[in-house]
Amino acid sequence: MSRIRGARRASRVTSLSGTVDARALGAALAARDGNGERTLAYRGLRVVGALRLDRRSLDAAVALVDCVFEEPLDLTELSVPSLDLSGSVLPAVHADRLVVDGELRLTGARLGDGVSEPRPMTDPADDGTGRRAPRRLHEGTATGVLRLADARIGGNLVVEELSVADGGAWSLLAPRLTVEGSVHGRGLTANGSLYLRDARVTHAVNLHAADVGGIDATGIICTGFYADWGFRSTGQVLLRAAEVGGVVTFHDGILAGPAGSLLCGRLRVPRLRLDLREPPAGRVVLQDATVDVLVDSESTWPAPGALSLEGFAYQRLETERSVEVRVRISWLTRDPQAGARTFEQLAKSYQSGGDERSARTVRHARERYLSRNDRLSGRIWGLVQDVLFGYGYAPRRALLWLLSLVAVGSLWFATHRPPPVGGDSKRAWDPVLYSLDLLIPVASLGHRGAWDPAGASKAVALLLVVAGWVLATAVIAGARRVLGRG
Repeated sequence: MSRIRGARRASRVTSLSGTVDARALGAALAARDGNGERTLAYRGLRVVGALRLDRRSLDAAVALVDCVFEEPLDLTELSVPSLDLSGSVLPAVHADRLVVDGELRLTGARLGDGVSEPRPMTDPADDGTGRRAPRRLHEGTATGVLRLADARIGGNLVVEELSVADGGAWSLLAPRLTVEGSVHGRGLTANGSLYLRDARVTHAVNLHAADVGGIDATGIICTGFYADWGFRSTGQVLLRAAEVGGVVTFHDGILAGPAGSLLCGRLRVPRLRLDLREPPAGRVVLQDATVDVLVDSESTWPAPGALSLEGFAYQRLETERSVEVRVRISWLTRDPQAGARTFEQLAKSYQSGGDERSARTVRHARERYLSRNDRLSGRIWGLVQDVLFGYGYAPRRALLWLLSLVAVGSLWFATHRPPPVGGDSKRAWDPVLYSLDLLIPVASLGHRGAWDPAGASKAVALLLVVAGWVLATAVIAGARRVLGRG
């Protein structure tokens, strides 16, 4: 038996080394625990048979480091000050309702039956390859290599460099897990998925450079969720209805094929980073999520049709390289279900930052985008409003049209003076005022009724009258739209 720090009185008990029977190891742990040992520590054992420590309460910490277990380790409802299985090889660990006062460590451990075939988690409606995960797991029938359902850990859960290779769907099955410290999973590799639904982590979940088949962390509560710096998932990552007090980051992460996607519906977090290393293979769903700051990257936006933003609320957008407003609008249109609220949210983010011009550009683009779904008559009328007045968001365009029409009419009537009504007119001829009077549909300057155009001049006069009515109607419709939606 090799000594591990904390095993102060190990010399007074019978040592175990090499290949040992699971029952003998269990008896030794029980005997030493009764002798008041602070740490029950063994290293490099090969354990034959099933070691059962279920439903026990140990007063001493347990360290089984670099051991090889031929059968699954049963820790169901075990209560222990701390537990260290670092470097050990196990077919499975069954630790539902485990209670650990301190840390639970599996650093560098290897779990599973050795089947390393990737098993990415996909949506039940997805026809692609991958293991389809149910929308709600039936825990009574589900199996996992590392089971921690309803477990309570008073310190950290350390699974750094843990390797899970197994033919099952779930590498970690830990619904309602409670961790008073942090989850440290740097470099964790699992060909299956991690199930952390409704988990409670006092501090952060750290999965830097982890490689997994998917994560279901629906409803998780923690202060930070770090799936970054080389994190890779070949299946879905679910953070639906999660509440994170600090940051959720996928910076430099990879959502790879065949089913790498991110579902964050109803997520609540102050800061969300989606500046991935490469565009995701699947969808990114932010529907009804609420964040203060979204950090993303134009180069890693999901493909058109693979983005869902309806109901997504944010205060500010950040990128390492500035994104032009028209490019940002194309980000919105990657959501095929984008509606008026989606555009208005982007406009408000520009407006709150003091960029009124960009806010107007977004609202103008909103009207263009929404008019595409109208009937033919609506699309034609929308095009007219866009050309003449920019749907109310380009008022100078209406002024330019008015001045242009006055100029055209003035040039024509300067050389084609119409005769006065009744053969005589008390007004002096002015082609500019006459053209302007024709364009104004309601008020009159007194020139329109004083002259009687004929032939081609009558056609030009009629064209100016119709253009004036169309321009006025478009202006009124655009103004109503701006006031109504603003």
